[in-house]
Amino acid sequence: MLQKKPKKLTIYHHALLLFLAVGSLLYGIVALDLPTAIALITSGSIAMGLCLLWGVGWQKIEENLFASIHAMLTPILILMCVGMMVGIWLLSGTIPSMVSIGLKSLSPSFFLIVACLSCSVMSVMAGTSWGTLSTIGVALMGVALGLGIPPAYAAGAIVTGTFFGDKLSPLSDTTVMASAVCGVNIITHIKHMLYTTMPPYLLALALYLWLGSDIATNTNIVSNDASQIVMSLNDNFNLSLFTLAPPLAVFACILLRKPVLPSFFVGIVTGILVALIFQGSSLSQMGTALSSGYKADTGFSMVDEMLSRGGLQSMMSTVAVLIAAAILGTPFKSAGTLDAAVQLLARRNAGKKKVLGGSMALHSVAFLLTGSYYVTFSLLGPLLRPLVESSGSDARNLSRILEDTGTTLSPLVPWGVTGAFTAATLGVATADFFIYAVLCYMTIIFSFFYVISGVTLVDADADSATRR
Repeated sequence: MLQKKPKKLTIYHHALLLFLAVGSLLYGIVALDLPTAIALITSGSIAMGLCLLWGVGWQKIEENLFASIHAMLTPILILMCVGMMVGIWLLSGTIPSMVSIGLKSLSPSFFLIVACLSCSVMSVMAGTSWGTLSTIGVALMGVALGLGIPPAYAAGAIVTGTFFGDKLSPLSDTTVMASAVCGVNIITHIKHMLYTTMPPYLLALALYLWLGSDIATNTNIVSNDASQIVMSLNDNFNLSLFTLAPPLAVFACILLRKPVLPSFFVGIVTGILVALIFQGSSLSQMGTALSSGYKADTGFSMVDEMLSRGGLQSMMSTVAVLIAAAILGTPFKSAGTLDAAVQLLARRNAGKKKVLGGSMALHSVAFLLTGSYYVTFSLLGPLLRPLVESSGSDARNLSRILEDTGTTLSPLVPWGVTGAFTAATLGVATADFFIYAVLCYMTIIFSFFYVISGVTLVDADADSATRR
């Protein structure tokens, strides 16, 4: 096969590549209503075709594609574990017990605030958004259904609380990574993020309080439904404190800083033991729950809807989205588009605000294309840091921008690693809960305001404590 001689790509090549890829992606999803995975693969294929036309070697594209897919393997394995864990926790009575406790102790008026705050505490303590979503998040979604809370409201509150905690926890991998690639002390980094994180968080709590007061008008109906649900759960499961052993085991592993995959494996094994001992489940039933999820048949449609979910197979469409996202991001890495954008920004000799604004825009676009902050933090952090510091701005401004347009944006990108995981785990489409996940988009708005106004920005060498 003949291959065109490689040529140096100009900024116009990169702009065209970006325009066609993003344009075809949006057209496929919005206008044609294509499945997300198909739209991503189509856009990535168009971008790859352009790269080959311009002389970028297939071997280079293939190597980057395999590297991108390899980077997705850990999230894919975690997704598979979560699917199996949810299925077996339903069969074992673990999630039914958590739902029963929640229905007995929470009121519709304050559910959203309690859900947000409890997820915040869990995420700060454990330093993991994925662990919080797949344990307490799943249980809270069941409680919400029983209390008559719209799933979109509940998912928005859970996401806000989870990513507030994940962003501000010194144990979080995103917090550690963002501060590390920018050479900023982690505590200084966390303190600087409070300016863009606390105002949106308080706005979110105010919204949840208002939504809760509106829901409270149907309290009598909801209370009757909740009582019937609790009665149905008790009739169909052996509910006891022992059924809470699986999430407690996972929490213990996470707090001991054990890796996520082994922690979830412990949760699965503990769930199997609880199902065997306390629910009398057969090996066949456990295998079905692990593979295709738990199928409830209680005779009460609301409970059946609440509990029929989970299983390995439920995560396969999300796995396809992650692989498709790797296909989309590959041609931009192969063509050197991000490097070219940084070089363009450097050649303009822009001032502090323009450099930070450019960095914010560049990282946002890069994140939308790759869907992974592990990629964008490690790639753009070291590239942008010298540019930011040479403009007279402190590196902590950059580390904050990376998290504002990465960590908190991540659950809102449906084809991204975290976005796909969030929607699949909570069982609510990103488009449905988007508006109620106030923290995630308001953080970006506050961050942009600070960049253009100069408020809260720190000049270079203003404080020696920014260095590690």
